[in-house]
Amino acid sequence: MSFGKRLASIRKEQKMSQEELAKKVNILANVLGRYERGEARPSIEMATQLAEALEVSLDFLVGKTELQIDQSIIDKIMTIQKLPKADRHCIMYAIDGLIRDAKARTAYSG
Repeated sequence: MSFGKRLASIRKEQKMSQEELAKKVNILANVLGRYERGEARPSIEMATQLAEALEVSLDFLVGKTELQIDQSIIDKIMTIQKLPKADRHCIMYAIDGLIRDAKARTAYSG
């Protein structure tokens, strides 16, 4: 899927008008429309602003991945990454256990 189609699709999924998104990133709605139609390509800075406004990763917006990662998860990962190594180890140990339990519940409930 092209950048423009993906941009329009994500915007529509979030029930946001072109005007609303354009206002969030401080551009004109007709410029956003040109991005969505593939008539123009945004700078990397603008693409980053659009991704942030839509709360998706830049990789997802530009089509480098099909995995849409929730921005709140990315924020938590960034916070964990900044902690001391011992704290990171404890947090990851707890997360591993929670993931294992969730997978087990899924396997047995299906």
